[in-house]
Amino acid sequence: MPEHSSPKSTARREHIVAAARTLFLRNGIRRTTMEAIAREAGVAKATLYSQFPDKDAVYAAVVERIAEALSQECTRAFSQPGAGWERAANALAAKHRSVFRLLEGSAHADELYRSRPPGAAQHLGALDQWLEKSVIEALAKDGHSEPVRYGYLLIAAAEGIALRANRAEEIGPAIRLLAEKLLSDGGSNSPSKSPHRGNAD
Repeated sequence: MPEHSSPKSTARREHIVAAARTLFLRNGIRRTTMEAIAREAGVAKATLYSQFPDKDAVYAAVVERIAEALSQECTRAFSQPGAGWERAANALAAKHRSVFRLLEGSAHADELYRSRPPGAAQHLGALDQWLEKSVIEALAKDGHSEPVRYGYLLIAAAEGIALRANRAEEIGPAIRLLAEKLLSDGGSNSPSKSPHRGNAD
């Protein structure tokens, strides 16, 4: 089991994770080796293996840090004033904008975006589940008639917008416009229902 409980060992581990992140973006996952990570981090291979058993574990640690940062950004978006649909749209925009900027310029963006070894999948899955739950709760607080169905639809559409975007700056306005058109009336199926009145909090 990796030994990384002391402050010095923790700092070394974070240094390795940062170096690995640079390599994964530069070379992709398949072309990045444990030897290259040790060299980039300036540590012996034995030191690297004392922290991580294999490359998948290093990649999982990189993804864990990214997921933590994304969670913080989304949390800030959800905490802002506004209707639930606005906060949900802003949180999704924050996530996808950050991912776009992270991968922008990497020749291996598609591989990095789609690859989910077990450890990495666990961290990304936890982030996705939390974000999904938060979006649905935000719509439910708006009094939306079908928060689960429309929450899933918004999440899927936001991902599609991000995948087709040419610039990070396009993502937020497009997701917000979609959410406004789709959700700002509270999801009524009745033409007689008045438009949503504002914050649900």
